[in-house]
Amino acid sequence: MAKIKLSKKNNISPDEFDPKNSKERISIWIDEDVLDEFKDLARKNNSKYQSLINEVLRAYAFSSKTKNVDKIIAKIETAIKELKTCQQT
Repeated sequence: MAKIKLSKKNNISPDEFDPKNSKERISIWIDEDVLDEFKDLARKNNSKYQSLINEVLRAYAFSSKTKNVDKIIAKIETAIKELKTCQQT
């Protein structure tokens, strides 16, 4: 089966390419309880769980490459606290 790419990175110049606006469909196995927590958190924040997972992955993946590491860590810590709060209820 061919890979489906929604990005246009091969069709535009590197100066115009914005990876934040480029998505690639993948399949991944995630623990059911972890996925449930992301879905609950997204529902409470009126957002999509896929976007929340992407945001957390992006923050983790680029945390050492950015100047705003403190902001990213604070965002991850907030997400972890919210997940723990969800688990307790």
